[in-house]
Amino acid sequence: MIVPIPYVHCGIGFVTTLVSIPLILRKIPMNHAYGIRIRKAFVSQRNWYEINAYGGKLLLVFGLFLLAFGWLGQGVAPPPTSPWAPVFMVLPLLAIVPVLALIIAFARRLPDK
Repeated sequence: MIVPIPYVHCGIGFVTTLVSIPLILRKIPMNHAYGIRIRKAFVSQRNWYEINAYGGKLLLVFGLFLLAFGWLGQGVAPPPTSPWAPVFMVLPLLAIVPVLALIIAFARRLPDK
């Protein structure tokens, strides 16, 4: 069964949105399985919650962007067998790169202790 590309975007966006909410609400204690797991986040509890709350907000925006892209792109998405399908699939997912860069830049401004 081949899943239409907009459904994939909507699915990833929905999951990303759901995952971001506990991070924004600072409900996830420091761990090695869930959250923004960069070295600076493990320096202190304060850093962990600050980085994860900030990263959660950015992930929420990214998830909503993917949901909107998938929903609005239903009429223009190429069929999954088209040579353009990989481009249409990967291009919106690349928006995660600036999100990660912003999280790292934010973390650099936090104290080392």
